[in-house]
Amino acid sequence: MESRLIDVLQPIKENDYTLPEGQNLQELTTMMLQKIGSVHPVLRDDLIHSIFTTFIERGHYTNEQLKNILQSVLNKNYLFYRIGTSKKEEDAVFKRSFSVLLIPPIMDKHRQSPFLKEEEIHRVWDHLKKYMQQEKDHRGYVKEKGWAHAMAHAADAIHSVAACDEITKEEILAMLPVIREQFLIDQPYLFDEEERMVTAVIKMFGKISHEERVEWLETLLYIREGWQNPDEDIIINNSKHFMRAMYFRMLEGDYKELRQVLENLLRELRKQEAY
Repeated sequence: MESRLIDVLQPIKENDYTLPEGQNLQELTTMMLQKIGSVHPVLRDDLIHSIFTTFIERGHYTNEQLKNILQSVLNKNYLFYRIGTSKKEEDAVFKRSFSVLLIPPIMDKHRQSPFLKEEEIHRVWDHLKKYMQQEKDHRGYVKEKGWAHAMAHAADAIHSVAACDEITKEEILAMLPVIREQFLIDQPYLFDEEERMVTAVIKMFGKISHEERVEWLETLLYIREGWQNPDEDIIINNSKHFMRAMYFRMLEGDYKELRQVLENLLRELRKQEAY
């Protein structure tokens, strides 16, 4: 099945993402959705994801078709596939992470020419928040299987939805603590996940007050419980990397006061380091 699908998709990509004459778009879409979480990195990433993204960007799908794709990837068999039952090192994460990565091109299309109802935008945001609360597989690159990168993909999705006018200040304030909980964990992020999430956070900051921004940044300061647990060193390292990424991103734009806040927080965090 997978080798046959590669044989179908490879010529499409090589021919500038042109759908062959006689190929039914809906049938192709169904086949790609069925294999969106394949552990074959070429099929999953180079072909299915790139073809989906290009077809969406070029307007190959009607608004109704885009709604159907979005509805599919948000359900329990995609975005939440085995999320509460799968072991951390199994392959279910690929289906979740590449489902969430279909959200950005659809939302970009909506912002260019709105076709989703306001309640549908809120539903996407709510599903993203629930996904962020539940995802426990934080692997980035997996040998022989390619990118899982769930947090980076989620960051791209959060950024794309936060950019929509429909998303409210209250929704932003509810999402920020969830992001904090996902990044202050005792597993190291190794593949620029914090950089991708900082892009989303900067976009979200545009909808909240200076005081609310400061209040959230202060939650990134991790105070260790003791000096014997190496897991706390990993949490502190994640905190440091996230705040540093925020600081350097804020060199662009009018963020002088927030940069000072981050400088102070990083100095305080230094006191928590064991070396």
